[in-house]
Amino acid sequence: MKSGFVAIVGRTSVGKSTLVNKLVKTKVSIVARSSNTTRNIIRGIINGPDYQIVLQDTPGLHRSHNEMGHRLNEAALTAVSDYPDAVLLVTDAYGGIGSGDIKLAKMLPKDTIVILNKTDKLSNPQITLQLLEASEKLSFLSEAEFIPVSGRSGYNLDNLKQLLIDRMPEGERFFEQDTVTDLMDEFKIAEIVREQVLRVLKQDLPQHLACRTVEYDPPFYRCEIIVDKDSHKPIILGKNGSRLGEIRRAAAYKIGSGTVLELHVKVDKNWLSYPERFGYLQL
Repeated sequence: MKSGFVAIVGRTSVGKSTLVNKLVKTKVSIVARSSNTTRNIIRGIINGPDYQIVLQDTPGLHRSHNEMGHRLNEAALTAVSDYPDAVLLVTDAYGGIGSGDIKLAKMLPKDTIVILNKTDKLSNPQITLQLLEASEKLSFLSEAEFIPVSGRSGYNLDNLKQLLIDRMPEGERFFEQDTVTDLMDEFKIAEIVREQVLRVLKQDLPQHLACRTVEYDPPFYRCEIIVDKDSHKPIILGKNGSRLGEIRRAAAYKIGSGTVLELHVKVDKNWLSYPERFGYLQL
């Protein structure tokens, strides 16, 4: 039996969460076009007859402009400093290796697995060129392996999974075999709502809203959407509440048939100073 932990790190918007969801074969991390969607270390678990791999999806590394942003960066690096059995550095193959990737790579182990994600946007010759460029720019990772994949299409993920299995040490399972994540159900519901808020609002409020479940009695759920400015509340509500209605219907559909979902929008001007109250930055 082989089992272990894998820290998955990378800049914002390189597709870490999409990759984790595809490897686990179920949705454990929400996905949005806005940056800093992931606010926790989200664990997705790959189970097999003789292996268990615990993937740790981390917040994207970025230039922080507030206390929460700073702590998101710290959370991502914590996953690496806790001595995982393997580290994946996810990069955007379409955009190429940038200065942010290089800066992050210098903090990682020499045997980091470098993932060139989003190869579905490239031709085979372009993928080859990006592999060569990545190996040159990250040559200081002297024992690294470079793997082109697509978290969106699933390209080459079987090879990546086998590589991870090979890296895992002998050991017992950390979770029951049918467990795919260790997230609490209340947090999952709030994250589904937040995902739909981000989808509907797009880039309007990506870092300045929070969601929490305040009543959990399946199939009834009551959630609060928290913003830090009075002017943001009407943006979420929309004309005559139309935008909030769209969010509610989409989130209820994602949660499942028969769901009764109640949403409220509240203003808390200081919520970014204590994100733990909303379940964020839980390691």
